Amino acid sequence: MFFFESSFDITDRPKPRSITIERPKIIAPDRNVAMHLHRNFVAFSFCIGLIAPSTHGDEPAKIELIGQVAIPGTATDRSGLTDILSDGTPSNRLGGPSGLSWTGNNMEFLWVTDRGPLDGATTHTPRYHVADLTPSIEKGLEPVLRHTILLHDSQGRPLSGSSAAFEKNQPENSLRFDSEGIAMRNGTVIVSDEYGPVIREFDTGGRAHRDWPVPAKFAVANPNAAEEKEFADNATGRLTNAGFEGLCADDDDQLLAALQRPLRQDGAYDDAGQRVGRNVRLLQMCGPDCKPREFVYVLEDAKQGISELCHAGGTVYLAIERDGTVGETAKFKKITIFDIARATDVSDTPRLPSRELPGSITPVRKRVLIDLLDPAFGLAGASFPEKIEGLSFGPKLKDGRRILVVATDNDFDAREPIRFWFFAVPEKSLKLD
Repeated sequence: MFFFESSFDITDRPKPRSITIERPKIIAPDRNVAMHLHRNFVAFSFCIGLIAPSTHGDEPAKIELIGQVAIPGTATDRSGLTDILSDGTPSNRLGGPSGLSWTGNNMEFLWVTDRGPLDGATTHTPRYHVADLTPSIEKGLEPVLRHTILLHDSQGRPLSGSSAAFEKNQPENSLRFDSEGIAMRNGTVIVSDEYGPVIREFDTGGRAHRDWPVPAKFAVANPNAAEEKEFADNATGRLTNAGFEGLCADDDDQLLAALQRPLRQDGAYDDAGQRVGRNVRLLQMCGPDCKPREFVYVLEDAKQGISELCHAGGTVYLAIERDGTVGETAKFKKITIFDIARATDVSDTPRLPSRELPGSITPVRKRVLIDLLDPAFGLAGASFPEKIEGLSFGPKLKDGRRILVVATDNDFDAREPIRFWFFAVPEKSLKLD
């Protein structure tokens, strides 16, 4: 159960984004879900001193960790599924977020999971959840997982996380879908897929409505269920398991999507097969019938990648940039802030260099906002997780700071908890100039 101090007060309550969730027929009301969460959520409280209003009327200057929670890896979702996947994982296992999106309603978020256990080796059905992390702060009620929405294609067939669920000659009939990012736009839910990569719009019941235009340079010509074979057979397109990892919407309902790593033709690997590319493409989409723009985000190191995006206001965004290490071996787990305003549109640039960009290309301006391994937060150590993949702003605290929610993807591993960290971020820290 969550516990909230009475001093916690959300004073900035913007109009919620318009969305009405239709519960799929296979989802039956489950009274055990709320009880399960009540029993298993780790107690979470906010410190009065961190969120009390400033006595001088000024917003606190520091970014602070104001709470955290761990959800047991054995928790279940509200899909209503009762079968067991091929690896022995229950189909209703609650996986950690690969993407988060705030609905604008108190502390209610959309929480999308990825392709399932064992990285595409099972027929897990991709899904997202409507999760209220603080259903009623004043009354101290426990958090509730309100809905689980299973994703289907336009014909109503369940999508599949299986890497083998594709048809090369008729890609429109393929069912494989690795859901990684999620955004809300005009009452619909849009999810990014790593396999395609694809940006797909769904109705509120989880049925695919349409795909948004993605330039051909992002796709692979020869998809394959085996990662090694797919890598060997493609000299261009997204890297295997490194498609559209991040997705968010801005205030004008434009979308921004991020590849996890550079495209193959953008110098991702050298001739010796070593990862050397640092220039990742961001895709900005102004609508399903509008020509996208592309910008370059430069990684600090080729060993890292982008895990998630969220909009901070105007042309400013946040990203999770991280390495693939875990525990005490973790070296780079950071949230960056970047601005696309002065970045060059590279839509017509077919190839990028591995490292230094030519003078004609200006990348996005960026800097580190939060180092999750900073000892000040007390998160680093043997239990620090590998996959930090959920990132979204929520409402404002009464002292003017914005709540930033950061979450981990536990890959449906029963031994690994799903972690949420809550930061208070001053508005003044969200400026690059």
